[in-house]
Amino acid sequence: MPPLETVYLIHHSHTDIGYTYDQPILWEMERRFIDEAIDLCEQYADDDGDHAFRWNIETIAPFRHWLKHSSDRQIDRLIQLEKAKKIEIAAMYANLTPLIDYAEMIELMQPIHELRRTYNFTIQSAMNCDVNGHNWTLPDILLDAGINGFSMAINEHSGGAPLNRPNLFKWQAPSGRTLNTLNGWHYMMGNWLKIGEDMAGWESFGIPFLKQRLQAVNWQLPIINVQLVQPYGDNSGVYRQLPEFIRTWNAKGLLPRIRLATLQDWWAAAAPYTEQLNTVRGDWTDFWNYGGSSSARETTINRASRSRLLSADALMGVVNTLPKTPAQEVRLSNLPQTRKDAWHALAMYDEHTWGADIAESDANNEDTATQWYHKGIQAYTARSLSLMMQRDGIAELAQYIPAQEGDALLVYNPLPWARQIIAPISGMVANENLRGMRDDAVSSRHNQDRMAQSTKWWAPDVEVPANGYTVIRRDQLVQEANDLESSDAEVVENAYHRLTFDKVRGGLKSWYDKTLNRELVDSESSLPFGNVIYERPLEPASDNPRRTFYKRFDLDTEREGWETDWKAKRWSASAVTNHKVTRLPIGWMVTQTLTVPELASPVTTRVFLPDHQPWVQFESAWMMGLNPQPEATYIAMPFALPQPTARFDLGGQPVEVERDQILNSCKDYFTTQNWVDLSGTDWGITIACPENPMVQFGDFTYGRDLRERKIDKGLFLGWTTNNYWETNFRAHQPGKVTARYVVLPHSGTFNEQQAHHFGLEHSMPLIAQSRFEYPLTNASLPRSTNLLELPQSPILTLHTLPDGQGGLLIRLLNASDNPQQAVIGSGLLKIRTAEVCDLFGQPTQDLTVSNGTITVEIEPRRTSVIRLDVQSA
Repeated sequence: MPPLETVYLIHHSHTDIGYTYDQPILWEMERRFIDEAIDLCEQYADDDGDHAFRWNIETIAPFRHWLKHSSDRQIDRLIQLEKAKKIEIAAMYANLTPLIDYAEMIELMQPIHELRRTYNFTIQSAMNCDVNGHNWTLPDILLDAGINGFSMAINEHSGGAPLNRPNLFKWQAPSGRTLNTLNGWHYMMGNWLKIGEDMAGWESFGIPFLKQRLQAVNWQLPIINVQLVQPYGDNSGVYRQLPEFIRTWNAKGLLPRIRLATLQDWWAAAAPYTEQLNTVRGDWTDFWNYGGSSSARETTINRASRSRLLSADALMGVVNTLPKTPAQEVRLSNLPQTRKDAWHALAMYDEHTWGADIAESDANNEDTATQWYHKGIQAYTARSLSLMMQRDGIAELAQYIPAQEGDALLVYNPLPWARQIIAPISGMVANENLRGMRDDAVSSRHNQDRMAQSTKWWAPDVEVPANGYTVIRRDQLVQEANDLESSDAEVVENAYHRLTFDKVRGGLKSWYDKTLNRELVDSESSLPFGNVIYERPLEPASDNPRRTFYKRFDLDTEREGWETDWKAKRWSASAVTNHKVTRLPIGWMVTQTLTVPELASPVTTRVFLPDHQPWVQFESAWMMGLNPQPEATYIAMPFALPQPTARFDLGGQPVEVERDQILNSCKDYFTTQNWVDLSGTDWGITIACPENPMVQFGDFTYGRDLRERKIDKGLFLGWTTNNYWETNFRAHQPGKVTARYVVLPHSGTFNEQQAHHFGLEHSMPLIAQSRFEYPLTNASLPRSTNLLELPQSPILTLHTLPDGQGGLLIRLLNASDNPQQAVIGSGLLKIRTAEVCDLFGQPTQDLTVSNGTITVEIEPRRTSVIRLDVQSA
């Protein structure tokens, strides 16, 4: 190990959106911190010494708040300091969780371009703190955003950092490209080393400890990155003592010197050594995100909101290409701000801070309640705005289509392949009775949850065009009968499956797949297939029940914080109080009511077996109570599939457990986006997870801190709820909880493209809108058409949205390991010109339009952004 010459001290405020302050206070405090930093940086404006004050703005969301509420003079001061490299703005929108997918992360990169273009900020480094991991797609997105260095400062409390930190490596993205990455120490390591606080302590404890740690990991650089915050801790301002402390220490002429630095300083100093860095491939699988299941209902709501926002963007992209009346111009004038507010609310729920630092230890404290409501409102705000935006998008489109007598619905399909209508349609959307006049702005209601209680309608023989729409007449709809055929039969079947239900324990006793010619249920498992499992620690620690799972963090023993041998007691249904088989117009619905000890209500399960689809859908709903003691619930599906290979989805990128994970990242549980897959050599199952992101495979493995993972059994566990986290997350989540999983058995080994197709089918629903919109006088669009011919598998369309200039931006992903040609063809919208753009929609290359079609080459696992100038046919 070479002598340690310089400590690059990265000073910042660690931003929790909440936790130590109520969220509105936090936004104001962050604004004040930046103002404080400006004042102190200006005192050293002409001083480039190591002691000169420098400041790092950790995330962009609070910085945008500062810009919105600062004077032009104050903004000019910061601009000058950023140019002088006294202040640096890092690229991440917030300290985010793996709840975000590929499309959402790209959307959250867009403010980087806005800040560069408007203020000429550099923004070439990214940092995240506290959070324990990031989706494997992140390095590709950062590279596309022009970021050349990324650092993580993980808090190992109830978690863990991969590899053996600190280490500097090249993080290899799915595309094969690499991003210089620092797996650094905790963001308060500088404080623990006594820097700024105690000169004698820094010399007698800090330096020896630092050198010991570096020697233990065989650190080969003469420099090291150490982060530090003001001693208050999270959400704190500038540490005013630092310049004088560093000046005094450096004057002694001892090593290591300390340089108060920006991220760019650090990466510039590390540049001579980056060519020799090891390459590390794989997903940085997060430990902390299980806490999101402490508010399972809101997490489910937020996932649905993201789907609606993607559909709304696509619809509004089409509407913006069509000529508009003055009334429409006025009505849509606030759309850009509404859109910005909706995506921000979505991200703030996906941000890593759920609530107060005492949320678990004092569940009824006023701070706990306040911070939870500020957190929860983000999910509900995104829900409301996404409902409105989606409704407005399809309602505006409907006005361009001439009405005919007997019209009932306009149905939109956001996916690039034709689809059948499988789900029921609410009678409050489909019935013919007008609510108000046709030109009344409220005549068409938002398709909100209360509509689900109305009479159902079905359209069993209607196909909706790929990336298109169709008008459905009233005579094409079948109304749900008041006296549906029902029985208490044990067996239901279609051409694909025969399901045998357990009327004593609940769930399935047998699932025979006729295509595979095999039984799918593991008969040796004690777990009832498709049922809720309730879990709680057998002997929780008496002083703090959540200490059952982990030990208190110790600076000397990082990553030794898990109590891996904790025991649990688990319950499944003790009785089936109702079993009903109902014949629907397009399949069978089997409903059971189960009594599960310890839950606040009976569990209602619904298994839907469609007539003409090869999949089976499992839904469950129940009520949680006010129990603040540790507890968890799961949906168990034990498949007769020994030693499967498990994969989960990042929203366009599969991760194979163990093979595609960074060493020592989380292997106990996983956050998925659209699907998971368990496959052997002959057959397997793909499970769409449109609502519930947390899963476990093979066994109950929370808190085991597994360093290597081999899955012996084909057990899928949908981890629906828990309150196991010791701080920040909710101690209880009273109210309704839902779970929905759709299972597709398949022959052969894993098929990535089939998995993406299946997952998107169930996460991006068809959008139905009543035909009560008053058509424009010049309405002339066809009654059924596709809007554009979008690329087919393995090219995924991540996001279609307005470009702000009357055209469209289409974000594509090559979800394969080989170069692909993406073809976009004209439909209702005729392509006039096209350009390849960067991640921010800025043109980089013209494309040739030939017969209304463009073709673009996309490298393996890369994204491509295409701008289209289109005209309605």
